[in-house]
Amino acid sequence: MSGVSKTAREQSQSEMCVLTQKGYDDIVIELNDLKSRRPAVLEEIRRAAADKDFRENAPLHAAREQLGYIDGRIQELESTLKNATIIAQNEHAGSRVCVGKTVTLEALSSGKKQCYTIVGPKEANPADGKISHISPIGKALIGRNQGETVEVIVPAGKVQYRIDKVE
Repeated sequence: MSGVSKTAREQSQSEMCVLTQKGYDDIVIELNDLKSRRPAVLEEIRRAAADKDFRENAPLHAAREQLGYIDGRIQELESTLKNATIIAQNEHAGSRVCVGKTVTLEALSSGKKQCYTIVGPKEANPADGKISHISPIGKALIGRNQGETVEVIVPAGKVQYRIDKVE
């Protein structure tokens, strides 16, 4: 029976979405943009359909494809916002790592410094320095303090980092 409750709990956590306020605001902006573009695409479909040649009507097919993308993305974003939990910036957290904080790490083996912002999975973009709190590095950092050393298991093996700064 514990296996069933664990599965339900995991499913519930995957439906819940953790976002920073900025991430939430970015999703709202994208959603509004898509909703404002939708009428123009519907007009393109209407104009292309007036041609009456449905078999070889590339503009009609392209407009329908674009509408399908827009509608699917709108649905995805609305679902994300509906299930979102916004993580408030806790000014009292000080030097403790939590979602929304920016962390500067130093790899102890190489001395290389890296800077990451800890975010929810929907906002994660390692190329932009945003890592999820459920990523291997994110998990190792959450709850730790500035000055602590953490060991992270990555595909290449184990890496030790010192937390230099938490903002």
